[in-house]
Amino acid sequence: MAEKIPVLIGVAGLVDGEIFPLATGQGVVVGRSRSCPISLRKVANYLRSASATRDNDHDFNTVSRRHVRVTVSDSVATVEDLSTNGTFCNGDQLSGSTKIDLGKGPCSIRLGTREQFELTVLPIEDERLVGRAVVNADAPVEPDVEPTAV
Repeated sequence: MAEKIPVLIGVAGLVDGEIFPLATGQGVVVGRSRSCPISLRKVANYLRSASATRDNDHDFNTVSRRHVRVTVSDSVATVEDLSTNGTFCNGDQLSGSTKIDLGKGPCSIRLGTREQFELTVLPIEDERLVGRAVVNADAPVEPDVEPTAV
């Protein structure tokens, strides 16, 4: 049996098309803050959009700075809502945390009104994972400040 790795795959919003392989057993926080291991301010679609567009994007702003923590161990995911704006798992609003058996299939996770991921497990040799580093919850992160022009 092929080794599998948990992944968050962006399917809607600014995260659409992003893939984040997750380390097993580590809680990874997702949110708007640059200090999050998975920061929506670092995804390609956010970086490509004009500053004025980003600043006025109501849907993006419904994602909290630290919105959700995802931990996967032995194909069981714990999804913990850290936000005041709402986290939805398979369409149901999450209150606190919930466990999801990824062995039964993927889980849809929506942050705020638009940003959506599919949480699933993929074979380690899946071509979508080639060249992608596993998100490390302990990696040093950037401070949560906007860069200033010089």
